[in-house]
Amino acid sequence: MHPTRLILLRVLGTACLCASSVAGGCGVDRAPEASRDAGTDAGASGHDGSGDDGDSGPSCTLEPPPRPTGAVSKPTPGSHDYAIRQLFLGDTDRKGNPSPGAWQSFGYDLDHKLTTVSSTDVCALTPGTSAQVQVDGDCGTDNSWGANLLPILIQTNDTDPGWPTVEWTEMMYVTGFDDAVGNTTSAVGLTGVLLAGTLWQDGSPSWDLSTVWPVAPESVSGCTAASGCPAGTNPVASALVKLPSAYQAGGTFVGGTDVDVTFTFDLGGQLLPIAIRSAILTFSPGGPGAVTDGTLAGVISTQDFIAQLRQVAGDISTSLCWGSAFDSIATQVQQTSDIVYDGGAISNAPGRACNAISIGIGFSAIEIAAPSVIAPGAPQAPDRCAD
Repeated sequence: MHPTRLILLRVLGTACLCASSVAGGCGVDRAPEASRDAGTDAGASGHDGSGDDGDSGPSCTLEPPPRPTGAVSKPTPGSHDYAIRQLFLGDTDRKGNPSPGAWQSFGYDLDHKLTTVSSTDVCALTPGTSAQVQVDGDCGTDNSWGANLLPILIQTNDTDPGWPTVEWTEMMYVTGFDDAVGNTTSAVGLTGVLLAGTLWQDGSPSWDLSTVWPVAPESVSGCTAASGCPAGTNPVASALVKLPSAYQAGGTFVGGTDVDVTFTFDLGGQLLPIAIRSAILTFSPGGPGAVTDGTLAGVISTQDFIAQLRQVAGDISTSLCWGSAFDSIATQVQQTSDIVYDGGAISNAPGRACNAISIGIGFSAIEIAAPSVIAPGAPQAPDRCAD
């Protein structure tokens, strides 16, 4: 097999999975590119909010509900540890039905613009990139990951390799959230932490309050993937990613906007950490012990993603560390950049080169036991692409 096709085939193995492998949760069928473009234009409402395209389409935006003001409820007593069970990367709707335009409804309007192919008040795309890359989804949703990067990773392949069967998850341990279905609670003073779960080793998890999912040490302060954590480390108290100013608005949990969240994807047996910068995390009550309509949005540093992808390529073949085979892949990834990330700030103004890829993914989660066990450290494989 040609090496370029090999690495992309391996990447295809993650198109449904950071949490569990859920039957029907991912589809690889794709509409022709022309159909995808037409759907994208419709999803963007034909208006970029800048006045430079003369379009009189509806003005709308998609942003998280704002922090409640005035008289609000006290946080609901108690804590919940929600483990992501289904992850939707943008090629299916939230029911798992294949849809080439599903990405349009995942994420948020990060740059506060409704951008079309004719918009000019945006960052400069990588030379040779189609202006289609800058087109937004529904009401300005920024999601070049779903619109442009994910299809590259999937459509380049003509073989369905099947989905991984291992179990992974990310955990959201939150205090003060009311998960009663249909509630419209508004409260401030909620808190939370995010913790990565390790590979589940013993059959399949029961996905209930008896499930104690081991925490990955690299998501805990003072710990490393190689050496683990000092004895007695509390994963919640020492979590690297904290949500100290979370709130609930009209029932929706909102946490983040200034945190970095790393999701680890299983790429056919290889692990690819994807760091989402300036992440926004939201979800809605799904009934006691569950949340639904989850959204994680933010940006991916293009160069960071390429560097991580190079390491995965090197684990397959060191011939992919450098040279034309990987360069071709890196160029395709570079050309999905649609936004600017600089020093913790997201922007999209002319005069700057696009250096990041907007992302929006969906999820649903189930409550499990509170995090209490941290997995031991494990020897780390050397970087085969290191100089």
